[in-house]
Parts: sequence; C-alpha cells; structure tokens
Amino acid sequence: MQRVNAKKRQTSEKDRIDLRLDSKIKARVAPAAAIAGQGLTNLAVSTLSEKADQILARHETILLTRDEYSFFLNALAEDRKPSKRSRAAAKRYRQGRRTGVSHAGD
Repeated sequence: MQRVNAKKRQTSEKDRIDLRLDSKIKARVAPAAAIAGQGLTNLAVSTLSEKADQILARHETILLTRDEYSFFLNALAEDRKPSKRSRAAAKRYRQGRRTGVSHAGD
C-alpha cells in the first residue's frame, strides 16, 4: 500500500499538458523521436524545454551595434547628476511601485 502512495506523490509533482497533433505532424515527429532514441512524450518535453530556453535567452539578452555600445559606454562615463525624473523613477523602483509591473507579493 505504501508503494502506491509513494508513486502517487512522485507523479503529482509533475504538471500535465495534453495536446493533439495533426496526423501529418505526428507522421514527421514519430520517426524523429525514434532516430533520437526517445518516445514522443520525451521528445516533446525536451524540445519544449530547449525552445523555452532559446526564447528566454533571447528575451534576456540585449544586442547592440558597435555604435550603440560606444554610445552606452560614453553615457556611463559622463559625470552628470541624475535628473529629478530619474531620481523619482529610482525611488519608485526601490519602493516596488512600477507602472505595469506586478510583483509576486502583490
């Protein structure tokens, strides 16, 4: 009886996604999964994970041209005091009050 409960706990830690494939897509995916030595589910999970990593990396990365990078470095090197608007924005940020952003604790 305890083995059944342990198994239920293990499977309940994973979320489930149900999806339907067009038969033409499945006809292409099934051989690809076999070539990769994976079942359809494992191929789908690994592919979803890889694609999510790519999307997140692209979202979290800023690519600049050489001119943009030089402009950015020069702006950082300038010895200027922040404007009232910049100081107000920094204060709101530190207080967690950013327009259009919700925080996990809200």
